[in-house]
Amino acid sequence: MPLRLVLIEDHQALREGLELLLDRAGIDVVATSGTAREGRELIERHDPDVALIDIRLGDESGIELTAQLIDADAERRVVLYTGSSEIELLISGLDSGARGYALKDGTQAELTTALRTVAEGGTYVDPRLHPALLSQRATQKQKSLSKREREIMDLLAQGMTGEQVAEHLVLSPETIKTHIRNAMNKLEANTRVHAIAIALREGFISSPGRS
Repeated sequence: MPLRLVLIEDHQALREGLELLLDRAGIDVVATSGTAREGRELIERHDPDVALIDIRLGDESGIELTAQLIDADAERRVVLYTGSSEIELLISGLDSGARGYALKDGTQAELTTALRTVAEGGTYVDPRLHPALLSQRATQKQKSLSKREREIMDLLAQGMTGEQVAEHLVLSPETIKTHIRNAMNKLEANTRVHAIAIALREGFISSPGRS
């Protein structure tokens, strides 16, 4: 079955172009909208595998919409779509519960990778956003993680799901969840994506693709 997606983007030309590109990539765009209010209704109605939400929707906030969706359903999978590297905005997005960040000036392949990774339960942050997300303003305090916690966070940063990490490390899913919760508490992070960002910043794990 193709991945099912709801697209929330207020620029009509971009929205229509994305719909065509994603369709060619084998992603089923089941609904689109240019407003947060209609977008929430569509997401709740269609229950897609993943939602792609513009971080700024005219006078509305894609971040606030994401937070509302996650509050209603903690398993909701959202990729925020942004052209901004403004630190405070990005941190607000992390705290909203989004599992991914994709840049508007990224390639189609990068966007589809982000969507598929998040739809499968993983996390994705465009590497070009790392300098902002990993800045000192984003992560103020020194942290510490155990060897196992660092290992698990590293695998999550590579896009693995919790279930895949459990299989890879030959541990139970509940054990992995416990380690993730402990790591998030130590890093004072509200979401897995934010925890990964802090772990990267503190040097506990390396950016994906780096040796």
